[in-house]
Amino acid sequence: MYKSFRVKNFRCFKDLQINDLGRVNLIAGQNNTGKTALLEAGLVLSAPLTPNLLLDLLDSRGLIIPDINRRDVWQQIFYGLDTTREINLSGVELENDEKSRRLSVNELNPMESNHEHFANYVQGCKRDGYFPDGYIDTRGASMLVYSFSYPDATPDSDHVYLASNPELPFFTKNYADKRYVYFPAEARRNPQDRADTFSALEGNGKLPKLIHYLDVFEPGLSDMRVRTLSGSSTIWGYVNSHQIPLRLMGTALNRFADIAMAFLVEKPQVIFIDEIENGIHHSVQSKVWKAIGQVARELDIQVFATTHSYEMIEAAHEAFKDDDPYEFRFHRLNRRSDDDYKDEIEAITYNKAGVEAFIRSHYEVRG
Repeated sequence: MYKSFRVKNFRCFKDLQINDLGRVNLIAGQNNTGKTALLEAGLVLSAPLTPNLLLDLLDSRGLIIPDINRRDVWQQIFYGLDTTREINLSGVELENDEKSRRLSVNELNPMESNHEHFANYVQGCKRDGYFPDGYIDTRGASMLVYSFSYPDATPDSDHVYLASNPELPFFTKNYADKRYVYFPAEARRNPQDRADTFSALEGNGKLPKLIHYLDVFEPGLSDMRVRTLSGSSTIWGYVNSHQIPLRLMGTALNRFADIAMAFLVEKPQVIFIDEIENGIHHSVQSKVWKAIGQVARELDIQVFATTHSYEMIEAAHEAFKDDDPYEFRFHRLNRRSDDDYKDEIEAITYNKAGVEAFIRSHYEVRG
């Protein structure tokens, strides 16, 4: 589990330090304070040397990317769109011994002044069969190359060079030693992927657990099955002896079903959920948090979620307040107003006593 994060020059963060992370972490703050960006930073650090993940994140925000070789596409990940700033993401993991993870991203331009990096890029392409032996390419001399450096990897795979020349390979060597799952605020999983995940869950004997978790939203749910109609696989639920497509049972149930299936089948080490309150009625929010906490402890998973809902903060505290140890942490992001750090974003972390004081004060987090 992560104990702390530091995010430098990534998206809206010039230099953000967030400490005292818990097993379950809820992030709040007014609009445009970087809640989703913080999840993305944690996600990128959890899957280092996987540049294509950044394109997936842009896609999840609804951005159309006509050409991945365009410089303005990759500028989006740099603070202030300034590609001269090196991105640094780091985290301290709490295990038997503390372990650090570090990822840096740089734009290397022009390549004339980065001969060593360009040579490494070509060597990597040759190793993966893009170039024949003895091939020498000089077209990359003026192209943009982005360097992803992860020194904690093995020596022969601690770099990825991402080239912005459509005539050369878009070279990525995926390296991820952490398993993760990310749930964007609005995206829905592909129906076939969803059905496949459900089938794996059913095959592993985990279906009763899934139905138990979904009882929070639909007490009448007694069974679930995959049905294939016109070549399309869909999950159906049995409610009071009636068969109903799961998609017709409400946003909250469907989203939590996906989250629960990810817990039970994919068993990630870290899970990221953007706008966790979507579709969840306030009357069941505490039960949802209890279910999340239970499965996170059982499977040793760390959870990061964002919210705009004051009620979700209260509900989370209600769900975890009697636990020993208290594994919930609330992190509030806000823009600083002091002259030396004006508009920079900071994180304020609340433990049990802090959350209780926060709730008593009725501090505004909605944006």
